[in-house]
Amino acid sequence: MNNVRKTTILAAAALWIWCDPASGHSLQDFHVRDSAGVEIVENRGDIPEFGLPGPATLRLGRQDGPPEYQMFRVPDAVELDDGSVVVVSQIEPLIRIFAPDGTLRAHFGSLGEGPREFGLPQRVWKAGADSLVIYDWRNRRLAYWTAGGSFLSVNPMRPLPAAPLPGGRFRDGSVLVTSLLMTRERDFAWSPLIGLRYAGSGALRDTVFNVPGWHLGPVDIAGETRLMPRHFEGLAGAAALDDAIALTTGNAYEVRILDPGGRLTRRVRWTGRDRTVRRAHVDAAREETLRSAPPEQRQQAARFFDAAPAAEEFGTVSGLRATPAGGFWVQEWRRPGDPEGERWLAFDGAGRLLGRIALPASLRLTRVGERHLIVIEQDELDIEYVSLYPLPTALQDIGERM
Repeated sequence: MNNVRKTTILAAAALWIWCDPASGHSLQDFHVRDSAGVEIVENRGDIPEFGLPGPATLRLGRQDGPPEYQMFRVPDAVELDDGSVVVVSQIEPLIRIFAPDGTLRAHFGSLGEGPREFGLPQRVWKAGADSLVIYDWRNRRLAYWTAGGSFLSVNPMRPLPAAPLPGGRFRDGSVLVTSLLMTRERDFAWSPLIGLRYAGSGALRDTVFNVPGWHLGPVDIAGETRLMPRHFEGLAGAAALDDAIALTTGNAYEVRILDPGGRLTRRVRWTGRDRTVRRAHVDAAREETLRSAPPEQRQQAARFFDAAPAAEEFGTVSGLRATPAGGFWVQEWRRPGDPEGERWLAFDGAGRLLGRIALPASLRLTRVGERHLIVIEQDELDIEYVSLYPLPTALQDIGERM
C-alpha cells in the first residue's frame, strides 16, 4: 500500500520540513536526506497524542442468536468499497459478509480440505472491486471468492516454509509471506526471518529478504529443553505496502522500506525512549507475569520466566499495519509498568510521523482502512465483536508520497 517511487538524489543541504498543526499533520520536524541512494527520513520532536474516536459506527457480534452473528477468534476483517465488512472467524461459517447496516449479506466456508472449505483462514484482502482473496494457513493456499459469496478458484502455495505468516498483498496480486526459522544454538544466536513473494497463482516468485528475527535458544525447565526468546527483545516483522515492503527488526526506532524485489529504498526513523534494560525492569516483568497467572500455575510461570535471559535493550516494535494510502502504522513495544492497551504510531506514505493513538486494553487493532479503524473488541464476558471506529483526520495518510 505504499507507492515508493524512485527518489531524486537530494543536494548536500538537507531538506527540513516543519508541519503546520492547522494542516492536520504531525507537529514533528520532518528531515529528509540521501545516503548512497537510500532516502533517510527522520522524525524528531514531541509526538501528538490521540484517543480512539467514538462511538463505533458499526459493531458486529452477539452473545447469542444465530451462529452467523457470533464471533470467535477473529484474525482479520476488511471494509469493502461499498461499506460492507468481510469478517474472518474460526467458527463456521468461517467467512461472513455484512452490509453497512450490520445485517448479514452472505456467508460461506466450512472446515475441511475441499475446494470450498478452509483449514484455518487467517487473512482476507480485496482483489479488485468485487472479489476477495483469503489466505488459508492450514491448507497452504489462496482462495478466491466474489464479494457476494460465490466461489471462484483455489490456488495451492508451493513450496511454503514452516509456520508461514501472511504479510499482505501487493498491487499486482502477489502475496508476501514471512517465516521465522528456528535455530538451536546454545548461545542464543539470531534466528532469521525470511520474506517470500508468491504470485497470485500460488507459485513462489522470490525470496525478498533474510534478516535477523530474534535471539532464540534452548533453556532447561525442570529437566526439559525448550526453545525460548530473550525477555524484552523485539521481533522482526514485515508488511506489504501496495508496491513496497515495510520491514522492522523490532530492535530499533526505524522501519526500512524495500521495493518488491527486496532492495532498500528508504529508512524511516523516529525518536523513542532509552532502551536500556535494568534489574528493576526484570523484577517488574516477573511480578506482572506471576500476578497475571492463575494461582495454581504461578510456580510454573516463575520457572518459565526465570529460565530465559533478558536482552540488554528493550524492543521497539511489536506490530505493523499497512494503510490504503501508502503509509504504515507501528505498534509500540510495551514495557513493564506501561499502561495496558495497544499504542500505535501512524506514518504517511512519505514516512512522516502523524501521531500516536492509544487503544483501550479490551481492543486489538486488525486493520487501518480508508475511513475506519477495524478493531477486535472483547467484553467482560469474553464475547468478541468486530467494531469500526472513525479514522481521526489527523492520522489519515494525506501527505504526498516521495
